[in-house]
Amino acid sequence: MKKTLSTIVLASALLLGTVAPVAAHADAVTGTSGTTDTHATFTAPTNKTNPVDPNKPDTDAGGSATDPKGNNGATNNDGPLSFLYVTKDMAFQSVQAVTSATQPDIAVDKISTDTFSSATDAQANPNFVTEISDTRATNAGWSVSVSSSPMTDKDTNVSLKGATVDFNGAGATTIKNSGDAADASGNSAGISANTVSVPTTTATAQTIYNAEKGSGAGSTSFQLDPTNIKLANVGGNTAAGTYDGTLTWALSDTPVDAPATTPAN
Repeated sequence: MKKTLSTIVLASALLLGTVAPVAAHADAVTGTSGTTDTHATFTAPTNKTNPVDPNKPDTDAGGSATDPKGNNGATNNDGPLSFLYVTKDMAFQSVQAVTSATQPDIAVDKISTDTFSSATDAQANPNFVTEISDTRATNAGWSVSVSSSPMTDKDTNVSLKGATVDFNGAGATTIKNSGDAADASGNSAGISANTVSVPTTTATAQTIYNAEKGSGAGSTSFQLDPTNIKLANVGGNTAAGTYDGTLTWALSDTPVDAPATTPAN
């Protein structure tokens, strides 16, 4: 009996950090068994405000939105669920207007790039980058949608007809999370990117990124090579000019449910 009691008291010392008198646990001991209550508390992480290295999202990147040597796409948001970074600017190639029914797809000419490190030999990241921080400690998941304003010539106030900004995200986006294990594709498990066609005429939002319930905690980065982004479906008879628009990224605190599947016959 003494041996059993000694074992119980030692377990309490290791788990709770204190040795209670044997008498305090006497009522928990019956015959050759006993019980010990254990307790563990986890607190939410501190909110993150700085961009992260998209290849190592557990590491803060050097610079800030106000530092010309740092990240010019930083959002400086402060909250338990927020954007850390979105590529600031993107220009499509200059093309000759055609009179056919639709203009051929137009590739990206250049995007604003940033060096996500304070190292002097760091290279600018060439990809379209989006970064999310989730310090809610709820594992509730989240989703990101993107919409577009009309792309309008400021001199004539004429907008492109039927144009869409197309992101070939599914299967082409590199996804890294600061805590999640990678899946078979090398991306973070439970976090996905979609292929979307974002209309510039109706401001209809499209869900481009999704972290299912149980995923997406910490910092998550998405990298998409600009060759996977196109300006498409531009109507014919487009007048010469420069057409400007704005992509708006919206972060929701709940994931988007996967589409229902039809049972096989």
